[in-house]
Amino acid sequence: MTPLAKDKQFIAILEAVAKLGNITAAAEALFMTQPAVSKIIQQRENHLETRLIERRHHPLQLTYAGEYYLQRLQHITAQYDSLYHGLATLNEAGHGRLTIGVTQSLGAQILPQLLPQYHATYPNVELRLVEYPSSEVENELANDNLDLYIGVLPVDNHKIHYQLFEREPIYLLVPPSHPAYRKPTKAVTVINDCHDLIDRQPLILENENSGFQRLIAEYLAKNNIDPQIVLRTASLDTGIKLVQHNFTAATFVPYSVWQSHPTTAALATYQLATTELQSETVIAYKRDRLLTKQEKAFIDLAVAVGRGV
Repeated sequence: MTPLAKDKQFIAILEAVAKLGNITAAAEALFMTQPAVSKIIQQRENHLETRLIERRHHPLQLTYAGEYYLQRLQHITAQYDSLYHGLATLNEAGHGRLTIGVTQSLGAQILPQLLPQYHATYPNVELRLVEYPSSEVENELANDNLDLYIGVLPVDNHKIHYQLFEREPIYLLVPPSHPAYRKPTKAVTVINDCHDLIDRQPLILENENSGFQRLIAEYLAKNNIDPQIVLRTASLDTGIKLVQHNFTAATFVPYSVWQSHPTTAALATYQLATTELQSETVIAYKRDRLLTKQEKAFIDLAVAVGRGV
């Protein structure tokens, strides 16, 4: 077994002991024998001259040194994984696979701008798309199950680095059945404040694990706006269509999503004249990860075709 493989095995042992609080249970979970696990732990403690597990407590727990050692070992092995991943792919830049995570609402808007051009340049790169809510996609990226991620700020995971490639205004759509509706607007009406339009009034929002929803939630909280949330949906498209069919609630949408839904409905459409509420789309990757040539090319293309940055 290589030193790296031994370190990964020991990480699994410490994680199991910390979770289960028992060496026998940890051994069973790892399909190892209890004497083998105990021996590995003892050898590593002897080598480090440091006690990693507090055996006087039941259930067992890691010592402070054990917690520190586990965290640093996880970081080091992740760096090695990133290094070997990069070395394995650098000489095959025109081939391989690119797995891209994208939120459900963004996929239909962003990818048609990027994938045709990218595929024309890298026809031998297999493209895979993973469409999940923002929080799930971010976790998949941080856990090395994705190469790149396209989403909306804010990004909450500290393991993720991102590059802004598109900034666009956000519109508030108000249907005739809404209590704050006054008259339809043929063009977008720029306003300085939407408090009177939506405070304590019905509103459609995306699900809470959406990056766009996190942006809206921050804005509402910052401005002491407390709407009556009557519906949550996984799709901005659904919210727009409901408003267009006079569902009694307003909704927020980014410019690109609004633009893709032409309508003759008598809506009131507002844009806030503030930089506090605008959608910022990013392309993200795991922090400190060595990017391949095809990944860099995709990032460069996204930045090149982005609007308003």
